[in-house]
Amino acid sequence: TTSSARPPVVLVHGAWFGAFCWDPVIAAIDDPSREIVAVQLRGSGNRRDENGPHITRDDHVDDVVDAIVDRHLTNVVLVGHSYGGRVITGVIERIGERIGRVVYVDAHAPVLDDPGPSDERRAIAEAHGQMLPMMGVRLDADLVGGADALARITAMIVDHPFATLTSPWRADLPDDLDRTYVHALGPDGEPFRCYARVCANDPAWEYIEIDGPHMLMYSHPRELAAIIAR
Repeated sequence: TTSSARPPVVLVHGAWFGAFCWDPVIAAIDDPSREIVAVQLRGSGNRRDENGPHITRDDHVDDVVDAIVDRHLTNVVLVGHSYGGRVITGVIERIGERIGRVVYVDAHAPVLDDPGPSDERRAIAEAHGQMLPMMGVRLDADLVGGADALARITAMIVDHPFATLTSPWRADLPDDLDRTYVHALGPDGEPFRCYARVCANDPAWEYIEIDGPHMLMYSHPRELAAIIAR
């Protein structure tokens, strides 16, 4: 069990970024009675020295499972952004009894068959040693709060191991699991529209749209915090 008065929150970042991208949301939740863990996936952020094409999605699932089990957390609010949706789906499959609610933030959700990476992305990864450089995500000074913040964040960006995107990851969520999908309406949210449409039309899901870019934790931290902490 956990000593938190409220359900603990576990945050899982997406490709290229790291646990640091959740800082604005954690600050906005601002609740000392709630344990909040932003998991640092191996190869990213301050674990960038571990990065390489050998890393798989299962490695990242292990990182999150270990963070939850080692802290003896239960009734967890599990949140995944973007690629992190693939990771939290695996976590639910492994330790679903510890998860009380799940929030997919403009993320891959297990509601569609996965077509796999495009030929273009395969070619790009091949040209970069089976690592995928950041692409298609809005990241600018206006979004993150100035040139200095942009420089700090950009310095933490890493190429993403392509093997994490090629293994099967679909799994059925438990019928009684409380589930929310948050979709970013900005242009760089387009790759996630397919998941959003399914969730919007499925009464099992709470579906929320935010008129912002894919990196909602920078553009709308208070709105995300309210959704996560409700």
